[in-house]
Amino acid sequence: MEIFEDYYDEADAVSQVNTETAKNLSGLVRNLRKVEDQIEDAEQHVKELKRAKQKLSTETIPALMDEMGLERLDVDGMTVQRKLIVHASIPKDRTDEAHAWLRENKYDDIIKNDVVCSFSMGQDNLAKSIIADLEDRGVNPQAKTHIHPMTLKSWVKDRIEAGKDIDLEMFGAFVGTKATTRKV
Repeated sequence: MEIFEDYYDEADAVSQVNTETAKNLSGLVRNLRKVEDQIEDAEQHVKELKRAKQKLSTETIPALMDEMGLERLDVDGMTVQRKLIVHASIPKDRTDEAHAWLRENKYDDIIKNDVVCSFSMGQDNLAKSIIADLEDRGVNPQAKTHIHPMTLKSWVKDRIEAGKDIDLEMFGAFVGTKATTRKV
């Protein structure tokens, strides 16, 4: 009989729920789902617009301007101008090779050296010591070399604009043109 008592208790609790409040809650949940769907649709639409903008500004318009021999054009109160774009990021498996090439060709000033040390609590004074002192004190610093992404991008762009040779693959570089607009 205990099983039937549990059913009666649950049925009693359900009957006490205000049906109007439950309808309101259901309506709000449906409304939330509609808003979430609208946001998802809007975000997808924005992605598509960004892809269209990217294609127009980096492929279609620059190609037509190249074909026409134009660097700049005024259209409907807007100036359209071709601009060199450069992206560069040395692939991890080519870092040593790229750094060696930079050093051999006297461009090592763009390579940064980071020295990272971890200290235990109470070693604040040790942390302030010079790096040469660290090994004498039993701390093993880890050295890392890298090139800041904006420095690399600027260096690649400078070489290209100067007409100098560069292994784009080694430096993970992409070079193209982009049409930029601004109101006149």
